Amino acid sequence: MKYCRKTLSFILSIIIFSCTPPASIEIEQSWAEQTLQKLSLRQKISQMLIYPMHLKFRNAENKQWKELIELAENEGIGGIHFWSGNVGLSVTMLNKLQRKSKVPILIDMDIEKGVQQRFPEGTQIPPAMAIASTGNPQNAYEAGRIVAKEGRSIGVHLSLAPVVDVNNNPDNPIINTRTFSDEPDIVAEFALKYIEGLHSGGMLATVKHFPGHGDTRTDSHISLAKIPSDSTRLWSVELAPYKKVIEGGVDAVMIAHLVAPDFQPNNNTPATFSKFWIQDILRGKLGFKGAVIADALDMGAITTNYSYDYALINAINAGCDIIIQNHDYHRSLDTIENAVKTGLIKLSRINEAALQMLRLKEKAGLHLSKETNFKTIQRNLNVYASRLIAERIASQSITLVTNEHDLIPISIAGDEKLFVIDVRGKKYNHDQSIATKTLVKIGLPMESIIIDESDSTEYLQLLANQIPENSQIIINTFSIPREYKGTVYLTDAQTQFVKLLMERSNRIILISYGNPYLIRDFPDIQSYLCAWNDQSNMQEAAAKALLGQIGVSGKLPVSIPEIAERGSGIQITAQPIKYKVDKLIPGKRIKRVMPYEINADVKNVEKLLDEAVADSAFPGGVLLAVKDGKTFIHEPFGFHTYVKKENTK
Repeated sequence: MKYCRKTLSFILSIIIFSCTPPASIEIEQSWAEQTLQKLSLRQKISQMLIYPMHLKFRNAENKQWKELIELAENEGIGGIHFWSGNVGLSVTMLNKLQRKSKVPILIDMDIEKGVQQRFPEGTQIPPAMAIASTGNPQNAYEAGRIVAKEGRSIGVHLSLAPVVDVNNNPDNPIINTRTFSDEPDIVAEFALKYIEGLHSGGMLATVKHFPGHGDTRTDSHISLAKIPSDSTRLWSVELAPYKKVIEGGVDAVMIAHLVAPDFQPNNNTPATFSKFWIQDILRGKLGFKGAVIADALDMGAITTNYSYDYALINAINAGCDIIIQNHDYHRSLDTIENAVKTGLIKLSRINEAALQMLRLKEKAGLHLSKETNFKTIQRNLNVYASRLIAERIASQSITLVTNEHDLIPISIAGDEKLFVIDVRGKKYNHDQSIATKTLVKIGLPMESIIIDESDSTEYLQLLANQIPENSQIIINTFSIPREYKGTVYLTDAQTQFVKLLMERSNRIILISYGNPYLIRDFPDIQSYLCAWNDQSNMQEAAAKALLGQIGVSGKLPVSIPEIAERGSGIQITAQPIKYKVDKLIPGKRIKRVMPYEINADVKNVEKLLDEAVADSAFPGGVLLAVKDGKTFIHEPFGFHTYVKKENTK
């Protein structure tokens, strides 16, 4: 009977469970999914938007600060794009906004070269191409780890890096040293290690600029860029690194304002507005399931061709989940809300996009802790160990492409003077470079010359003619990829100036602090050194290489057409130069002290001096007594002459 009752109970439980509708079965939801269900339409839209700002001081009456507080308390702020600021003040402001906001705010930063790119307190990280020139992917990991440790300490959760474009166009004005190589496998290998480093420090990673900005001649900050590629080329070159980093678990992909007219339908539609690129290729064929970020909609490629409303609506409909650089946040909210209400954007698309942002926040642990503290900053920001690693990477990255007559390390013979010329990449900048200051500091017999883009052709010709023939010359060039400039080469006047110097001397060392392809304009230069960027640690490393204080071991991660193949680089061991400097060597600084501090007994000195003057041994003078650099007596006594009219005191 007891057995029958148990059997009957079991049968009844099966019947009851079978009759229970599926909707009543509880499925555990993630924090992101639970949070999405609690948000209003405008709050969901707000999750998609990034507010750009410089975190500088703003009082309580400041319009922008009041707007931020209002947004945080009511409609929410999806994220803040951190441009720059003071670390202490920034963290204070961010913590306050985080406390005010019902949903944690995601903080992103464009820090391809480390936190120091935006905050002077951070560690300088050499650019991607410099890291690749070391030949050691572990350096990419260490770079990413430092960026993550420092970024998270100041409240940043998402890095808009690394760049995984394949820089196979030497004339590309905007990517250049920002990416690792012109070879897809090298780009992927170093990018994966960099992302691993970011993740090890709790930082989310964004790869950019999909589907690949490497083979373009246009800066998309200025106008729409084009990839001149067919299907085979795109899949084997541009898209290959994206495939590998997606398989490796990257968190976000940034979509670029470019077209591939030989491959895509609607060949004038930017990838930012293209369902083909985002839905069919990125999500479909490449299988990416993370967040899709639209590159800034205030860039020239967009603003010169489309209205802001058109860009906003079409980017979202194409599949962009996150929109950065919303300079009019309320307008963006209103535009998207109206588009949903009028059917231009489906509510399901808003839900998908908002959920992607919330998942990023959950992945970053913001649902558990959204504030930071000063103790964490002090423990992690710009610490000695991080600086040491960055300096080591910088030193290992220095790459010597040509070195005729063994000009590097430099040598100083007899009374010869070295001419060091800084060629600046901006107008009205005649500041002496750190590289030149390093050479000046050690006392080399040299003359420093500085030119910039404001100097005329006539002036530069006169300047070149004043340098004695066959002089030893070092030319520091600063040709760095910069938005809105449209080129990474020297101006025509500067190029002609260098060529004039080459006619006067065959002992020239040309150093590129930036564009490695610069030598294409000077193929006959005797010595060419790639230093990749103008950061102080890169300039100091280059100066040390010139002086033989460090060896040169870098290898080109790109090919320089008609000059050098990828993987080439002249190796030099450290051999510090010897030179004679005809200048005074500074002595020990003298400090005034009390006599008792050095155990000196001076109580009878004044009496003895007075007696000597009274006996006319001498009319007077000044007594100076020094021991070990410490002056314990410096006193005048008596008179200037025996006439005793003018007292020395």
